[in-house]
Amino acid sequence: MPFFAIDHELNEKLDIIIKARRTIRAFEAEVPEPELIKEVVKAGLEAPFAAAAIGDYKKFRLFFVMEKGSESMSRASELIRSRVIASYGFLSKQAAENPDFKKQVEFFLKRLQSVSEGGEIGFESAPYFIVLAEKKGFPPVELQSLAHCLENMWLKCVPMGLGFRLISATSQMADDEEFCAFLGIPRGEFGLNSCAIGYPKETPTPPRRLVLEEVLKWM
Repeated sequence: MPFFAIDHELNEKLDIIIKARRTIRAFEAEVPEPELIKEVVKAGLEAPFAAAAIGDYKKFRLFFVMEKGSESMSRASELIRSRVIASYGFLSKQAAENPDFKKQVEFFLKRLQSVSEGGEIGFESAPYFIVLAEKKGFPPVELQSLAHCLENMWLKCVPMGLGFRLISATSQMADDEEFCAFLGIPRGEFGLNSCAIGYPKETPTPPRRLVLEEVLKWM
């Protein structure tokens, strides 16, 4: 088969997986087998990385898996919530002093307020919470690499019947001394992000999609 030949069956399956991807916010109590989580992590390992930015650094991508009810998940929740509360106080003060800034951060502030008042960060009820760390380099593209990694993991979850939720609050913890010590990585040397994984309680309705003809411009 020529290298440029289209595998129609594989192409159609990929389209189905992409369209079936959803954000899951409620998980079943049943805990997926660790082997399934390992497969999801392996998909993340296959994501591209910025080789020119990190040089020959060997362990440039790390995964920290925490299970519901564990001491590690409780500690992660405690540390992230503390950071969210601090961020809410700081941004609320700025918003009060700057009407334009207030409009810009209005919806984000509501989310921070909810967590600050005891609401879920988003992973506490999930069977697994996974923090990803990507080595920083120059130019600083670690967040892009983490996005590729999480997308691979997200798509891998779909055909395995697993639900996935991105927990973006963790991206603010890369310079948090306590959180980095908790993970056992040097403070400020890795970019961070995370996700929650488990069996979904229900499948959400399809999200709003942009129309191709309205956003595509041939140049």
